[in-house]
Parts: sequence; structure tokens; C-alpha cells
Amino acid sequence: MCALCGHPDLYVQKDFNRALGLSIVVIGSLASVVFFAFREPFLAVGALAAMALVDGLIYLLVGEVTVCYSCHAIYRGFGPNPEHRSFNLELLERYGGRTPRR
Repeated sequence: MCALCGHPDLYVQKDFNRALGLSIVVIGSLASVVFFAFREPFLAVGALAAMALVDGLIYLLVGEVTVCYSCHAIYRGFGPNPEHRSFNLELLERYGGRTPRR
């Protein structure tokens, strides 16, 4: 149960900054396009592989947080709760989408 709004449904996700993750993908993709433009296909594929490797390492190293579907409060530093599952878009839409309920 959410300590801020009292909502019963929470989900678990990786504790990683989305903007940083998107930046990694954009930089790796742009590097690949530049290498393809200079006719360096091995370097282009290498840039994509490096991007995938960095993403995989980050996925393995970062922990998880629990998030409220309703108010989007983030809870760090707690042990895993088997009642909290991964994100479910249907539940998010049921509880008002991305806009916090008042």
C-alpha cells in the first residue's frame, strides 16, 4: 500500500534514469549512422554492440524500486515484496494514466 496516497497497487521497475538511458541509445545510434556514412560497417555494428553491452551491464547492475500506480511515488531501499509485480499498462490506465490522481 502506498504511504502517500493509500493506493493498494504498486509495481516494480529498474531504478535507472530514463533520460540517461535514452541518451545512451541516441549516442550509440548516431555513432552507428556516422560510421555507416563513412563506409565503416564494422565500426557501425561495433557502436551498436557497444550500446547493447552498456545497456545490458546497466540492467544487471542497477537495483529495483517500487512505484505507485496512482501518485507515482517511488520507494527505494526496501526488500522485494512478492505482491508487487512488474508494470502493467492496463492497471495504469485504470487508475488515471500518467496524471497523478488527486
